[in-house]
Parts: sequence; C-alpha cells; structure tokens
Amino acid sequence: MTTSRYKIRLGACALAFSLVAPTVAMSQDAGEGAIKARQGYMQLAEFTVGPLFGIAKGEMPYDAEQAKAIAANLQALTKYNGSGAWIPGTSKTDMPGKTRAKTAIWEDGSKFGPTFGEYVANVNNLVAQAGEGQEALAAAVSEVGKSCGACHKAFRAKEF
Repeated sequence: MTTSRYKIRLGACALAFSLVAPTVAMSQDAGEGAIKARQGYMQLAEFTVGPLFGIAKGEMPYDAEQAKAIAANLQALTKYNGSGAWIPGTSKTDMPGKTRAKTAIWEDGSKFGPTFGEYVANVNNLVAQAGEGQEALAAAVSEVGKSCGACHKAFRAKEF
C-alpha cells in the first residue's frame, strides 16, 4: 500500500472515530444522567415520606395539617413524568456499579408500570387519609410502604 493510500485510510478512520466517539460518550453521559435523575427522585420521595413513617410509628406527634401537606408533596412527585430517567441500557447489568435497577424494568411484559400504578393509588389514598387521625394515617402509610417494597423487591437489586 502506498503512503498516500495509508494516509487516506488513516484519515478516514480518524474521521469515523471522531464522529462516533462523541455519540458513544453522549450516550454514556445520557445514561449516567438518567441514573442520577431517578436516584434523585427516589431520594426526594424517601425524604418526603420519612416524617409520615415517623408519625405512623408514633415517633413524631400527629398533626393533621402537617400530614396532609407531606402527603400532598408525595402525591405531587407521583405526577412527575420521569420516563426520561428510565431509558433502556441503564440497568445494573448495563452500567454495573452505578445503579441497582434490574433489567426486568425494560423486559417485554414488564410489570414495572402496573407496580408503580399501585404505588400511585396508595399515595392517593394516603392523601385522603392523612388528615383523618394517626390510625388512618398509619394504615395508609403502611400500604405506601408495602408498594415501595414490592417495587424494590422486583426491580431493584440489593447491591450496586
């Protein structure tokens, strides 16, 4: 092969790499951004519901107005369209060490959507029950906790 042909092929390879590399990097960045977004969402949900678990257990005093406000905040989070945070290729298998999301979330026939729907229904019930006394709040919080656990058991690995 002559030197000029070699230089042309080398140049073509360099050009191809320069076009593909940013796409790969951008995909990696998008995936990591999606993971951070959903982890942030989960942290915010946990932070929001935390006081309600304390009230339900009797570790904090029951205050109807406070309970209703916290429940309303949790409900507002359920209305957030976070579908962009659940992009394929961002499971624990795809990005080990960065997420605990199982591939089951993206599998055909996934029960992820319906499981999240049960959580939303339980949060809506929590909103209705939050101002009805500590006992009613505790029962509703328990159902929210069960739906959180069901989703985590099915769709979140124990370890990164």
